[in-house]
Amino acid sequence: MNSVWDEIEKELVSLYSLPHNRKELGSGQTPQSVAKAMLDKVRSGLASVTREDFSGPKLFLRVVGPTNRAYSGEWWFEASLLDTLKAAYSRIYFTTQDKKRILRDMLRELLAVATEWNAISEIWALELPAGQVIRGYWGPGNPQQLFANLPLSAEGNRMLVGKARQVFFPVKNPLWVKVYQHLMS
Repeated sequence: MNSVWDEIEKELVSLYSLPHNRKELGSGQTPQSVAKAMLDKVRSGLASVTREDFSGPKLFLRVVGPTNRAYSGEWWFEASLLDTLKAAYSRIYFTTQDKKRILRDMLRELLAVATEWNAISEIWALELPAGQVIRGYWGPGNPQQLFANLPLSAEGNRMLVGKARQVFFPVKNPLWVKVYQHLMS
C-alpha cells in the first residue's frame, strides 16, 4: 500500500519531469533528486500529512517577505487562522503598526516560520474560484527554531510552536494568487 508521502513524491517527480521544469534543474540534478529534496522539506514541515481535494470557493493565505516566492510558493494556510487571530485582538486597542506586528509575530509562532526563511512582510491569497478543485496535502506544522541557523542555546533562540494546519500545494493556478494584506508600516 502506498502512503500519502509516496503519492507526493510521485507527483513531484512528475512535475519536475515536465520539459519546462527540467530546463531549470541544476547540474547533476534529476527530477527524482529534486523531488526527494522537496519531499524532505515537506516532511520536516508537517507532523503528519493528509491528502485533500479542496473545492472552491475557498481562501488560502501565504506569508511572504522580499525573498520569498508568492506566486509559486507551495505553503499555504486557511484564512480562518488569520480571522481567528484578528478576532482575538479586536477588543484591545493597538495602533495599526502594533496590530500588524502582533499578527506577524503570531503567524510566525503558529506557522513555525524561522526568521531566516521569511521576513513576513505581506500576506498573499490564493482564491480558489467556485467550481474549481485543487489537490493539497495538509497537516499540523512541526515546531521549528525561531533562528534556524543558531543553536537553541543561543540567546533569544527558541522553538516556535507550529501546530497550525498548513497546506502544501505542489501545483496551483497563478492567476488565483494576489496580494491580500501588507504587514509592514
